[in-house]
Amino acid sequence: MKLQDVKELPERIPEEEVYSLIGSTISDFKNEAISKNVFLEIMTELMERQIMTYEILKEPLRGIIDELIASMWNINNYNDVDIMLSLIVNFGLEKSFNKAKVSIENNSDIELEILEEIQETIAEVGNHMSNPYYGLQ
Repeated sequence: MKLQDVKELPERIPEEEVYSLIGSTISDFKNEAISKNVFLEIMTELMERQIMTYEILKEPLRGIIDELIASMWNINNYNDVDIMLSLIVNFGLEKSFNKAKVSIENNSDIELEILEEIQETIAEVGNHMSNPYYGLQ
């Protein structure tokens, strides 16, 4: 799937369609049909559609995304960190969230901007990582 096609989707689409598109995007990325940057951009678009379902992302898809984002996590690129933190918070990815927290514990050469972004996210989420809708309840 192309990024432009995803951007042109309506704001609200059925949950099943969101799941199908996420699955296809993961498959394309794993098969190297799309780059990491395109993958992250498409996932951001699909995350925005998933949020509009007002449902917590279900397993096993949530776990698959969590494993993938955790494996991609790096603290060397602000754009990657920014996008991945958004995916982590809005999809409720606990493993990736914990990896983000650990990544700043013993790393003195992390850029200040990246460090602050991660720290702000940790402070905002608190103990409610698994439920992105906690603040709306």
